[in-house]
Amino acid sequence: MDYSDRFTLFTFKMKLKHLIIFILLISQNLIIYSQKSCLNTLREAKELYEQGLIDDIPDLLNDCMISGFTRTQRIEAYKLIILAYLFDDDQFAAEKMMDEFLKKFPEYEIMPNDPVEFVYLLESYKTSSFYSLNLTFGPTFSNRRIIEHYSAMNISQTEESDRIGTGFQIGFGVSRNLWKNINGNIGFIYSINNYSSGEKTTTLSPSQESSFADLSAEERLTLITIPLSFTYSFGRGNLNYFGRLGGSFGFLNNASLTLSRSQPEIETISETFEDISDKRNNLYFAAVIGAGLEYKIPRGFLVLDIRYQVGLNNMSVGDRYSIPRFSSRYFYVDDDFKLDYISISFGYHFSIYQSKKNRF
Repeated sequence: MDYSDRFTLFTFKMKLKHLIIFILLISQNLIIYSQKSCLNTLREAKELYEQGLIDDIPDLLNDCMISGFTRTQRIEAYKLIILAYLFDDDQFAAEKMMDEFLKKFPEYEIMPNDPVEFVYLLESYKTSSFYSLNLTFGPTFSNRRIIEHYSAMNISQTEESDRIGTGFQIGFGVSRNLWKNINGNIGFIYSINNYSSGEKTTTLSPSQESSFADLSAEERLTLITIPLSFTYSFGRGNLNYFGRLGGSFGFLNNASLTLSRSQPEIETISETFEDISDKRNNLYFAAVIGAGLEYKIPRGFLVLDIRYQVGLNNMSVGDRYSIPRFSSRYFYVDDDFKLDYISISFGYHFSIYQSKKNRF
């Protein structure tokens, strides 16, 4: 590219930059002008209301209700329109506008200076969080619960240990209010569950106990689970507590196993088996108990959710001796076990509100 081409490109970039700045300035000025114009419109509507000239208030505020008002100004405009309809004895139009107001501001709290007529109509409605959409994520702490132990060695000379492993889960769900403080919840969760076990085999001699083999087995199960539970909430102010009870069923996504064995004066051997899904149950069933906290924020809650999943079915299936390398090379044989895990999830529950007119 020669000098003239570079200069032309530079000139084009500068013109484009100035054009963008000009457009942004014009847009900002239009927004400011619109807000000032709508603020004047709102003041004019308030003056008309104070003078008792209410017929023109809804039409006067209509354009700014679509765009131009700030949140606070829009709330004030809704109040004026509702009051105008009430004083015009048009109950149907006032209730229709109140329905629209509560859809946009379902969490509105009555202010000390709110007119009595507006408060009376507002209190004739019951607004509640009917549904919530939930997003959660956090760590898992998994462990095996042995049903029956098997070993390639002499069990009487074998000491077994299990260790909790840390994983991760992410999920989403839907909650629905069923009755007062009781909610029904269904979710969809993808979880990574890590856990490990060890086996130390010794031979006994008259003079001492000597280590023969130390086996370590680290396993990872990834599950897709669908929990169904019921929660009971209680508390006051912005902070609520809840207890949970339910169940969960799921499907195995993948299972992998890493085995390592060490012996005195022999080099440690290790190997990873990326897919042992045929040795694990494709289905997972669990009972769920839990508790947590909800902190109220606009349009929802920030949530801390602690759950304990108690495995109900054996996760080991198939012929436990069908992979010769497990037993011959590592002295490893599958146990029958159930999978338990604790999850600590952080999340956001987005509330979907429903307003109903009370029927007296």
